[in-house]
Amino acid sequence: MLTIQNYFNQVENIDWEQVPAALSKGHQLVEGASQNNWSAYHSNANIQRVVEAYFQKLNDYLEKNKASLPSQAAPSQSPKNLPSQTKSLPQRAISKQAARPSQGDKPQGPAPKPKVPPAEDTYETTPVEHVDTDVQFIRRYAAMHGKVKSQEQILNLLHGLQKAILERRIRKDSPYAKEIELMQNQLIKCYEKMDQMVEVKIDSKNLKRYLEIAHSQEGMLSIAILKAYVALNGKKDIKDRAQKLYERMKKAVQSGRITKADPYAEKLNEAFVTIKTYLDSDAPYLSINKAQLNGLMGLLGEDLFGQKKSLNGSDDPENDLVVGSGELLRMDFKTIGLQGKYAELIGDPSVGFTAMVYGLPKSGKSTLCLDFARHLAEHHGRVLYCAVEEGFGYTLKEKIERIGAHHPNLFITERVPENLSDYDFVFIDSVSKAAMDVEDLEKLQRQYPDTSFVFIYHTTKEGKFKGVNSHAHEVDVIIQVEKGQASSTGRFNAGGRMKIQNG
Repeated sequence: MLTIQNYFNQVENIDWEQVPAALSKGHQLVEGASQNNWSAYHSNANIQRVVEAYFQKLNDYLEKNKASLPSQAAPSQSPKNLPSQTKSLPQRAISKQAARPSQGDKPQGPAPKPKVPPAEDTYETTPVEHVDTDVQFIRRYAAMHGKVKSQEQILNLLHGLQKAILERRIRKDSPYAKEIELMQNQLIKCYEKMDQMVEVKIDSKNLKRYLEIAHSQEGMLSIAILKAYVALNGKKDIKDRAQKLYERMKKAVQSGRITKADPYAEKLNEAFVTIKTYLDSDAPYLSINKAQLNGLMGLLGEDLFGQKKSLNGSDDPENDLVVGSGELLRMDFKTIGLQGKYAELIGDPSVGFTAMVYGLPKSGKSTLCLDFARHLAEHHGRVLYCAVEEGFGYTLKEKIERIGAHHPNLFITERVPENLSDYDFVFIDSVSKAAMDVEDLEKLQRQYPDTSFVFIYHTTKEGKFKGVNSHAHEVDVIIQVEKGQASSTGRFNAGGRMKIQNG
């Protein structure tokens, strides 16, 4: 029988791509629950229940498929080497079409129709910049009512919910804490009892409450459009998508759904200008650059609302750099949710942060950065490591194997590609070998504002950068590597230290 004591030894030869998706998803959940000596497992009764139910299901599967079970090429990580959270785990989108039972499980006669909820216009809805995380999960759960779902789909929602609780994106003092707890218990019961498919049923009283919460907030249309606009940044051959977004913006204004009174009207105006310019040009990429946008407003006279004003209403674009203290307090600065040893080293940086790593040759910079890249790939998104200095060779391969720096979200290249829009994090090792100066690095940051960059520098014996010292004033985080030790200063943490693991 699988237990927390023997789990990783028992499953080390399993190829998780060959087992049912629900079991693979369960393995990812256990990897998160096992961090810090299984602290989440021991402190959270609901996580413990899910893990125990998963152990039982995996145990049954292993008993039935022991003879034909494929082996895994690379050994799995032991709990002590696992990162401290599961944010890297790729979230599979739930299918729009409800999964259907197999012929052998087909119910006799038509399935009973779920009760029809009240019309949406009976709910009191408040437009918000960002729908609260707890409301998002309650909305997803309420949408499952009356639909047939698979083990994987149930576990997907349950996993995401528990991860949000562990990361404190859903807190104990949430106004919907009672509903979240009830929803979590219902999902666990469903997962414990189900085999492959199950119809999700929510009793009418709870469903009514869930729907009230689900419809209590509605994302602002202006925010949705701006998100779609940012998603085009740096993408190639997207004229059709840009044209559709351009028309969508015009239609939203013409229909009165977005007006000048919208707090993001001027931001939309800038986006409108940039998209129109891109559509009228032969440029292969749509590039968002604030300085360029300010110039285009006056140059083209292209204006969504028929006005030529800067962000704060003045005629001087330089005043865009000035905001009121109250407005600053209302701004939402999203962090990446970094945890574990790297959070202790640099804190929890914001999305699109920049870092500088420096030290003498052979001090451990590349080892540190490759391990950091693996951690980010496992928990936070797609990572590109530009190994300009080492290139594709034995030393790089040996280093990756030694520290276990391989993951489906981690990509390696020998140069800095022209288009970096597909990546959330980019490491450039090293800046001097890539022949890049401060202007080149700043250009990358402007072109990809939501991408985080880690720049690796060599130093001389005197401690000076092989390049320029001025870039140190422009980055958010500075990490010094010396004799196998890393220490940091920066905007998110100061004085963090850690020992570099050599595998």
